[in-house]
Amino acid sequence: MIKLESLAGHHNRKAFDCGVPAINAWLAQTAWQHQEKGISRTFVAVPADVQAAGEYQHLVYDHIGQASILGFYALSSAFVLLENLPSELAKRYPNQIPLTRLGRLAILASMQGQGLGKLLLADAINRARSAAQAVGSAGIFVDAKDPSSAVFYRRFGFSVCPINR
Repeated sequence: MIKLESLAGHHNRKAFDCGVPAINAWLAQTAWQHQEKGISRTFVAVPADVQAAGEYQHLVYDHIGQASILGFYALSSAFVLLENLPSELAKRYPNQIPLTRLGRLAILASMQGQGLGKLLLADAINRARSAAQAVGSAGIFVDAKDPSSAVFYRRFGFSVCPINR
């Protein structure tokens, strides 16, 4: 019922509401600009087709249309300094480590708790892995915006780095 695709001009960024105003504003005002400038890439979950949008509307999601964003995440390249890694990892790397940064991941407030976050995280990890094979990246790190987000990521094996403590 959904498909994942790169953010495009026809997606309704302004109607997205995950319950966190700063993340909503980033998607509405910044994501497209960053994508156009090559700063980051945003991937969105949208209804797979007109029929899927109609099914969402039938299931009490009357605000969802074919251009609606159900969830999204953004990836970018980054470097992390050795001193900002957990000590068990630090001994294996040089002073600067290239990584893929998962800067934002959010789900439409009315759809939270249904597994879409797990799907988006899995897709982000797979894209990061594919990119690492082409350009080199030692892994993926997350910029968790609040404690509840950090708990979500820890459930999937992410650990807190010293810089984020």
